[in-house]
Amino acid sequence: MRKKRMLAMVLTLVMILSLAACGSSGGEEPADAKETEKKTEAPKEKATEAPKETETKAPEKEQAAGEDPQIPDYEYVQPAGETFDIATYYNDLGVECSFKLRATGGVVNVLDDMTTTLPVPKDKYTIGFSVYFTVDEVGAMMLDSMKAHAEAAGIELLVNDANYDQDAQNAAIEQWILQDVDGVILAPCDFTGVQGSLDALKEAGIPCATLNPALVSEADSVVMSECKEQGVMAGKLLLDHLQENNVEMKGTIIYQSLPFVHPNAATRADGFKSVFADYPDVEIVELTGSTPEEHYTAFEGALLAYPDMIGAFGLYSSATVGMINAKKANGSDIPITSIDNDKPILQAIYEGDCLGSACYSAAAPTFYCMSAIINLLNGVDVPSAYFYENRLVTKDNVEEMFEHYYDGKTLADYIAGETE
Repeated sequence: MRKKRMLAMVLTLVMILSLAACGSSGGEEPADAKETEKKTEAPKEKATEAPKETETKAPEKEQAAGEDPQIPDYEYVQPAGETFDIATYYNDLGVECSFKLRATGGVVNVLDDMTTTLPVPKDKYTIGFSVYFTVDEVGAMMLDSMKAHAEAAGIELLVNDANYDQDAQNAAIEQWILQDVDGVILAPCDFTGVQGSLDALKEAGIPCATLNPALVSEADSVVMSECKEQGVMAGKLLLDHLQENNVEMKGTIIYQSLPFVHPNAATRADGFKSVFADYPDVEIVELTGSTPEEHYTAFEGALLAYPDMIGAFGLYSSATVGMINAKKANGSDIPITSIDNDKPILQAIYEGDCLGSACYSAAAPTFYCMSAIINLLNGVDVPSAYFYENRLVTKDNVEEMFEHYYDGKTLADYIAGETE
């Protein structure tokens, strides 16, 4: 009898403890059990196909105070707490620079396929965006994507297309200072002539992020490319082609650039020339121009002036487009490599008139510029420099990369004239 009473008491106690456990957990797994499950979950593999441009989305909820929501997309080159010494970076590459950055959030690499959304503005911010030029596709895409990011974040965006006129850019920024805008995003026209505008923004206490660096004055943060890497990519592609076709490494290589000092141009040229440093019998000759028409004329003349030409390099889109058109018009078979991913360049790669191009997204940099300026206005420290992604595009991947850079549009439709 005693044993039966003891057994009943044990069963009753077990039931009471079970009911208590259910009541306290609300029917959910214990926290440490869920944590264990989370830690042991099999990692997901990344897709190997080229990612599509991420559609800009308005943030779903406000991030924690003082938190940069883009951190999951950062690969730190220098840790948070440090400022990028951009002057030394350029001086070491042979470009005279005294530009300074104020942000102390480190230096980061970022990818085209960001996984995060823009920060939530703490107030209704008005931001000025001055873009150097929108005649080429890169500038036009920068403007369009910046407008889309501003709309998604609820930002009032004031726009100035400076059309490569530094006086016009300076006038716009002077007007924005008088309007007491909250912040400015600046893609400089003249990398030294912009000093007055940057000095005035500093004096007015208006945060500034630059899309491409200046060479003078200072700003909070810069979104930029590793341009020497782009030049190396284009140079190596040309060198590999020449060697694969048993071309004697002797003669002239033409490269066409801008007629004024541009930090991107100088570092791209440095990277390209470094590839041929071990070939003393190769002479690399620079020609300049500002429009495809000017570059067409220059390259057409070079085809006559340099009968020993073994290759050519278009350092930016207008140069490449002019060179390709001159090559085709003159029935030349000179191999050309490039930087930039304007649609005519991608078509030329597909059709065999260009070996390939070192490319980058025009939309991703504007996302990080908008992120930086909103974070700064929210009181969040940001990276002093964001380096966006470079990719080599050749005939092997040009179709998928066209869709990547142009938001799902196809190269076939572009060639057929069914899309702009």
